[in-house]
Amino acid sequence: MARTPGARNYNFDAKRSALLESVINFALSGEIQRPSLRQLALAAETSEPTLRHYFTDRKGLVIAMMAELGERAQPIWRQLEQPSESMTDAINACFRHALTRMGDDLFFRMHAFGMVEGMAEPDVGQAYLEHVLEPSLDCVCRKLSGTPGSPDDPEEIRTASIAMFSPVILMCLHQHLLGGRALAPLDDQSTVQHLSNWLSSAFKKTA
Repeated sequence: MARTPGARNYNFDAKRSALLESVINFALSGEIQRPSLRQLALAAETSEPTLRHYFTDRKGLVIAMMAELGERAQPIWRQLEQPSESMTDAINACFRHALTRMGDDLFFRMHAFGMVEGMAEPDVGQAYLEHVLEPSLDCVCRKLSGTPGSPDDPEEIRTASIAMFSPVILMCLHQHLLGGRALAPLDDQSTVQHLSNWLSSAFKKTA
């Protein structure tokens, strides 16, 4: 029996997931760029009409990629958000985690891709914030707010999460994607330790 026009095929979700896997692998490898729908179709070994069938258009595809990247990060966020025994321990744990992520090629490429696409297309920017960037910050906020000695002011906690996350992202872009390792190399471990010490000290002074 022929399928009703516009109806989904029986394995729609599985095929959609496979396409997302292929285009994400392509987008996060090599140079960070804004690949065309044709390039993404070639990477997925499919056609542009097929991608349009599953994602409507290029914007829809990239938004779906952001959502998928956010889903993949869920286990990492759940693990990190667990409270610590003290604020110093929580901050140290966050920066240790950051040091690990800085060695993960997919971590900084995911954020770089999200920023490049998001600044070029507002709807994609919202998707990057919703599925990737804000959940990353919220995860740190939950860890800090559940830790003894945490500030009562949610804005102070959110500011702390930004203070931790921002230099890590900048270091990743600087060292890995902008050629900083050759031009102005940083000692990741030493830099992260300084950041951890400074933020811990700031919380002790305001406690």
